[in-house]
Amino acid sequence: HKVEYMYFWADTFLGMSKKELDEFCEIYSEINLPFWMQTRPETITDYNIEKLSKVGLHRISFGVEHGNEEFRARILDRRWKNKDIVEATQIPKKLGIEFSVNNITGFPTETRKLAFDTIELNRQIDSDNQNMYTFAPFHGTPLRTVAEKMGLIDHATITKCLQDKPLLVMPEYPPEEIEGIKRCFSLYVKFPKNRWKDIEKAEKFNAEGYKIYQDLRLEHIE
Repeated sequence: HKVEYMYFWADTFLGMSKKELDEFCEIYSEINLPFWMQTRPETITDYNIEKLSKVGLHRISFGVEHGNEEFRARILDRRWKNKDIVEATQIPKKLGIEFSVNNITGFPTETRKLAFDTIELNRQIDSDNQNMYTFAPFHGTPLRTVAEKMGLIDHATITKCLQDKPLLVMPEYPPEEIEGIKRCFSLYVKFPKNRWKDIEKAEKFNAEGYKIYQDLRLEHIE
């Protein structure tokens, strides 16, 4: 097939033992194509990233999801500290491995204020890029049950991987606010805070907001 680049589609690629990692590296050293993986910061060590870098690791996507420690532990059962996440992401950076950070907003009980904790955490991480997605309440997950019990979604509603708008309608964090934060997420992360008032205007889905967003987007790209 003349493959030039490998794209491993596993949510937590490094959810493996040291023995399995060593076996993978031994086998993959014969292939030695550049590859991308996604994993969680909790799985990163100097040993495994150095080992993988020698057999072709080119890029990592980290699933961080949320920047508020208490909220992340209580709602997502993710119990790592922010300082540990920041330190872990410095390992690929010092080895020259590119990486991005994946985040989610629109969780049940989340607020705009909590979403800004995710922005603040990403400002501390020296990533090559960062993304923010809308929470997807998939059937079979604990948070889907929570959302249904809160009356935020009907049991019959089917969730797709990518939605054109948030499925949960929360009075304290309505869909238009979620979409505005998502649209301007990278701007909030990369621009100095003295520009945040302009960015907030760019969240609005009107003519003025769209114009400001386009100007800021071009500046961000430059």
